[in-house]
Amino acid sequence: MGHPERFYDRSAERAYRPTDEIDSDGGIVRFRNSVPTAATKGGSAAVDLVYQAVEVIKHIEDRASAEEDMLSKKLELAEKRIEDLEAELQSAQHFIGEARARLKEYEDTSRFDQSRLEVAEKRMCELEMRARTAEGQAKDNSNTLVRIEEAIRTQILAKRLPANKLASSV
Repeated sequence: MGHPERFYDRSAERAYRPTDEIDSDGGIVRFRNSVPTAATKGGSAAVDLVYQAVEVIKHIEDRASAEEDMLSKKLELAEKRIEDLEAELQSAQHFIGEARARLKEYEDTSRFDQSRLEVAEKRMCELEMRARTAEGQAKDNSNTLVRIEEAIRTQILAKRLPANKLASSV
């Protein structure tokens, strides 16, 4: 087939004008004021050109139809891919939302645990202070007890000693 230009004679180029007539029987255009050529006198050359033009147009239409089908399939694939990607995006957004919710829960739990830890540390410091105070008091009490015991021994010995001195003198 080739290019349609090989069948197109630019020297015979003539555009349709409103003064031309269109036959209602088949859409045939009859040109007024056109000069008959050898090809139009015989008619067969013109018919051959018409058939060739029809073949070229059919070929162009077939290619356009094939191209349209291919582009339609590509468009369908692209639309399907877009739908798949949108579904993936929604799924990802859902998982991100869940992750954010869990992260917020973990942060809240962490803050609560941190606050409990701080309270426990304060309580532990208070208990250590009380323990140190109790140790100090226990040492003081122990010292006091030692002095009391010493005082008791001294008193008991002081009372026994004079009785022993008397018994040894008899």
